[in-house]
Amino acid sequence: MRAKEFITEQNSLPDRITKPLPATWVIPQLQNQNAYLQYRFAVALAGARAVRNGDIPKMDKESVWGENQLVSGYMNPDIGEDIDFALGEMGLGGKVLVTSEHSEETPDTSKASPLKGFKGYKRK
Repeated sequence: MRAKEFITEQNSLPDRITKPLPATWVIPQLQNQNAYLQYRFAVALAGARAVRNGDIPKMDKESVWGENQLVSGYMNPDIGEDIDFALGEMGLGGKVLVTSEHSEETPDTSKASPLKGFKGYKRK
């Protein structure tokens, strides 16, 4: 038996597949290689009926993160130079800072401890 006799590409699915699967869609613009886009679609699909009914607000088409790589300098706040270098090595450029450059307390964070200082540990 030759391979071409059992390996075939189909332009349509056979009835044994299409009949038992109701309302199955292929979405050409949603490529399998983009997991983030698939995730965003799944979130939008999960809320589609509630948005149409006015129960929840519409999802933003783009988040602050976008569909872009995210690098956080949590342990190395000076990583910006390393990112620039790595992008240059790849022939790429451009990054956008979307947070404060260094870790900061939010305005609603209390910086005064409610505990009284004790022997061997002085409060500032």
